[in-house]
Amino acid sequence: MKKDVMQYVELSLYYVILFFILREWLVPVVELTSTGHLNLLLLFIVLAFVLNLFQAPIVVSWLAKFTYIAWFVVHVYSEEKLWSAAGLQFLQIDIKRNVEVVFAGQWEGVTDPFRSVLFFLLIWMLIYLIHHWLTVRMTIFYFFVLTVFFIATLDTFTSYNGAASIVKVVLLGLIMTAFLYMKRLIVETGTSFAFYKYMRYILPITLAIGVVGMVAILLPKAAPQWPDPVPYIKSLSGTAGSGGTSISKVGFGEDDSRLGGSFEGDDTVVFYVHAPERQYWRVETKDLYTGKGWESTSDLYSLFEITDRNVMNSVGYNEQGDWKRAEVFPAVVDKAYVLQPYGIRSFHTRQSDITLQFNRITERLTTKLGSTDTPVDSYSIDYSTPEYSYTELKTPVPASELMTMDERYLQLPAELPERVRQLAFDITQNHQTGYDKARAIEQYFKRNGFTYDTKDVAIPTETQDYVDQFLFETKIGYCDNFSTSMVVMLRSIGIPARWVKGFANGTETGRFNEELRVFEIENNDAHSWVEAYIDGVGWMPFEPTIGFVNQADINFDMETTESEELLLEQEKEQQELKEQQVEEQAVQQEKAKKQQSISIDWKWLVLALLALAGVGYVFFKNRRKWFVKMHVNRQRRQPTNATTLQKSYKVLLKQLESVGLKRGSSETLQAFATRVDDYFGTDDMSKITDLHEKTIYSKDMTHFNFDEIKESWEYLINRTTG
Repeated sequence: MKKDVMQYVELSLYYVILFFILREWLVPVVELTSTGHLNLLLLFIVLAFVLNLFQAPIVVSWLAKFTYIAWFVVHVYSEEKLWSAAGLQFLQIDIKRNVEVVFAGQWEGVTDPFRSVLFFLLIWMLIYLIHHWLTVRMTIFYFFVLTVFFIATLDTFTSYNGAASIVKVVLLGLIMTAFLYMKRLIVETGTSFAFYKYMRYILPITLAIGVVGMVAILLPKAAPQWPDPVPYIKSLSGTAGSGGTSISKVGFGEDDSRLGGSFEGDDTVVFYVHAPERQYWRVETKDLYTGKGWESTSDLYSLFEITDRNVMNSVGYNEQGDWKRAEVFPAVVDKAYVLQPYGIRSFHTRQSDITLQFNRITERLTTKLGSTDTPVDSYSIDYSTPEYSYTELKTPVPASELMTMDERYLQLPAELPERVRQLAFDITQNHQTGYDKARAIEQYFKRNGFTYDTKDVAIPTETQDYVDQFLFETKIGYCDNFSTSMVVMLRSIGIPARWVKGFANGTETGRFNEELRVFEIENNDAHSWVEAYIDGVGWMPFEPTIGFVNQADINFDMETTESEELLLEQEKEQQELKEQQVEEQAVQQEKAKKQQSISIDWKWLVLALLALAGVGYVFFKNRRKWFVKMHVNRQRRQPTNATTLQKSYKVLLKQLESVGLKRGSSETLQAFATRVDDYFGTDDMSKITDLHEKTIYSKDMTHFNFDEIKESWEYLINRTTG
């Protein structure tokens, strides 16, 4: 009994260490793929280890694991209860859909719940392999090496920082290796299991590994002696500096030369802002459209230093408006660019040695220490939001008073498809002023079947134009698609326009005081929009992306008749209603999905359950054969000694019982062995039993030849399955 208890304790200790190593596999996967639900995935690992620890029958083990997987899928993707009608309906529909998709070979149509099931099955198989390595081979060296290689690869080629994970895995792996090495010595030498003897050797080894690990962590590290290989590898593969075709994480990027493709959300906070109101945060503009993305015109004289901290970009500010102040606290240390509210006038920071650099082409503000881009801990900005007169916006400007604009704001590639220009003309032909034309294009996307989505967003081929593909082929995209398309269409009808990058409003989390509200700006809030030059008014922002609201502050100062007043009032309220309409539409769509009554197709559900039951029955029916075959293969790999002989003898007794040869309650082992030999016409059982009894009572095992008995044991095992 003590021996069995100690085996449970020993195996439990192994599983605890393996759990923490497996956790280091899951953490980067969940982080890089935004999968989420790490705790539920870890709980599945715990369930699998517990079932292995107590040697649950295979039917019980499979049923428990499949039930957990089904509960996870229903709980995460439908928020229903597993055994409810809605939960069963969800499972049935998803099973049917994925069966059809798989048999049709349309793998891109596989649903997220089915992908989760496949991921669970992968974890299941991994745990099975680990259990095999642990209990049969008594080594996890290959798993240990694979884990270190896996984390090191992610640390090198992705944004995941695996330094701490590698240290933890190495320390845990070394401790586990020491445990298993000691276990192999005990088995191979036939030493009796004594806990105090076992721990007498294990504790010093564990302590030594821990001390060496801590010393290694605390010691100073030399700088890398080799150059970073990643840029070189990327240059060979042709992916350096390009958008590629993979899914990217959302955020403010520097390279916009290849737009398109899907992205995943990232809720990392990059700025904390104390400001009196919600607003867009401008970072830079770009002027050169290539047909695939955006670049900036180069100019040797575009950069100059601002010494008096007074800042003014081409948008300008409201000279009659109230001055406001915003406090910005970067949460990520590598952000040296300045967030610019519309109407920025001055910049202040407590770091007196910091200077500001202004890029005349992109209008980007960068904080610098000497000649190096240097982020600051915090800064404040004074601004006065520009206000646009509705009268001026609606009044045509005589040709003699038009200003000559920089040609770079009208630039378009020669290969731009003609149908893009024609569409812009068709949208604006009935409008007179630049503002009305810009508003018509801005509103076009909201009324003509375009969809805002971050998944399954197309990437143009080498022969496709980014805007043309979005306008006429996909009509699915996010802010880059909408904003770039509007800029290109404005330019095609002669209205100067530029592409603006920055951050949307952010999430309000509370109040700092009576005047300032607190906003968290995440990578998810990275955004692009449009600035158009309106004759007689100047540069003003426009927002074509579905679900976002134009931030321009318009003063409806026009004298109107009663009917015109009504129209103006509607235009004035339209900006406030946009968000409400989008939210209501989303709610209605979700409500319609929930109210959609699809009766459960019990045929598919019953077929799936019958198939699962059939597989389980086949395994259970043939358990004698595959279980014995597994044990025979295990026995062949292990050296035969006293410990393995006793385990094999117990397996043999169970197999004999399964064919009707059960030992009587008062029957001695020798009498039972004689009866078995008479049944099979051999003397193998007597040989095995004789050696089995000697190993129990003899202290000296060196004179026994265990290998001679291996053939007899295997012969009897095969006879029970014949």
